[in-house]
Amino acid sequence: MDFFTRELINHPGESAAYPLAEGMDAFVARVALVKLATKTLDLQYYIWHSDETGHLLAGYLLEAADRGVYVRLLLDDVGSPLGDEHLLMLSLHPNIDVKLFNPLANRAQRLLSMITDFARANRRMHNKSLMVDSSIAIVGGRNIGNEYFDANHEVAFADLDVMVMGPVVDEVAEGFELFWHSNLSILIERLTRHKISDARLTLLRKKTYRGIEQARETDYVKRMMSTHFAQRNGSLDWYWGKASVLYDHPDKATDKKLVNSQLLSSGLSTLFDDIKSELILVTPYLVPGKQGVELFRQLVAKGVKVTLVTNALAATDVVAVHSGYAKYRKAILKAGVDLYEVRPDSYQEPRDESARPGVMAKAQAKESLAKRSAKKISSMTTREGRRNLFHLGSSARASLHAKAFFVDRKRTFIGSLNLDPRSFLINTEIGVLFDNKEMASLAFDQIQTVLKTTAYQLQLDQHNHLTWIYHEGETIRSSRREPGVALWKKIIVSLLSLLPIESQL
Repeated sequence: MDFFTRELINHPGESAAYPLAEGMDAFVARVALVKLATKTLDLQYYIWHSDETGHLLAGYLLEAADRGVYVRLLLDDVGSPLGDEHLLMLSLHPNIDVKLFNPLANRAQRLLSMITDFARANRRMHNKSLMVDSSIAIVGGRNIGNEYFDANHEVAFADLDVMVMGPVVDEVAEGFELFWHSNLSILIERLTRHKISDARLTLLRKKTYRGIEQARETDYVKRMMSTHFAQRNGSLDWYWGKASVLYDHPDKATDKKLVNSQLLSSGLSTLFDDIKSELILVTPYLVPGKQGVELFRQLVAKGVKVTLVTNALAATDVVAVHSGYAKYRKAILKAGVDLYEVRPDSYQEPRDESARPGVMAKAQAKESLAKRSAKKISSMTTREGRRNLFHLGSSARASLHAKAFFVDRKRTFIGSLNLDPRSFLINTEIGVLFDNKEMASLAFDQIQTVLKTTAYQLQLDQHNHLTWIYHEGETIRSSRREPGVALWKKIIVSLLSLLPIESQL
């Protein structure tokens, strides 16, 4: 009996979870799992950029297919700038199928298609997941692109994924199958007019493999493979607990009337109903609406300490959403909520690499995934993997992109869901709800510590004016003006706030 099987027996009905807080670690995890695959790879993403990490991960999918792994890649059509030629290059491999979700009617003139068919084209698949051999999965907030994996020196999204094993992976698989077989998911060959000759296909594949070889000499990959996360060779400290996957039915993208059981929001409403003492909500885009503010007020009234963490205007990458959020700030504070806005200059300097956590990176190709996982899990001897559940990037400019809820120091939700109308009413979303007191409690403590030096705390002064409180070294300062933002940007926010666009934010 292998180690993992024994652990499953010792944790009946439970799953294992490992949070991926740092961008480089999250990319190492994806590459390692793709390399470990022996049977299947199922990937579902909203955005897949045509950049260093996007092409590199696509290349590893091609390598996996060459060794006999069946790859299914499901991308949202609006959010897949990898390009039809590269998607076709993948899909023409006998072991790879690529589908696009809710494709635009006119893909040659995408903007025109969005405008003329707005009601349908506006509804997108925002899900993000990667699953290997139906045994291990990664679910969370990261798309595929340099800014999500600390490969962009100008901006880094502070994000969060969770790697899971055990019964919860079956639920990830069920959700993927539902989307893959949806009438809204169409093979790329049926959608594009682009044609690839055999000679061009051979050239593209050679270029892809050459890119993988050349990437080994890049600064990014050298840093990636030298991290303790990669060097630990898979020795992880997993959390165990009850877990479930919440996701929207793909028909949400058709505006069909769905029952509550088909909506992620219904599962979350149950979670919110059970809150007893503490709640931390981390979301890059926060547009609570009157109902959301009232929910926060009711929670505070019954003794729950509610903390909201979102982007400051200077840190957000979507100014329009901030215009929807800004009008609710005073109401949120009056409801008794602790409100924090992440600063763009809040990034944390890279730590000593010897202190970074690890994930499986090198394994013998002939071993089965289950045996390799068992060997690696059995080598857990430290608590290093539990050091960092909340990270704010390592570039010149940080922007919060993580979507996570922490409840009563015992339950954690990590996924793709933002706290805005678009996530709840328009796009499809996914997330993992995990019960483990140690993991949730650690997140509570780390977030509260990090926020003191990486975020503004908003308060109302005696004249009902918004005030931003922040640390500058050992000094605590305050400002009644939105910090770090040019006047023109504030004017844009004010103008956008006048438009009737809240339902689209």
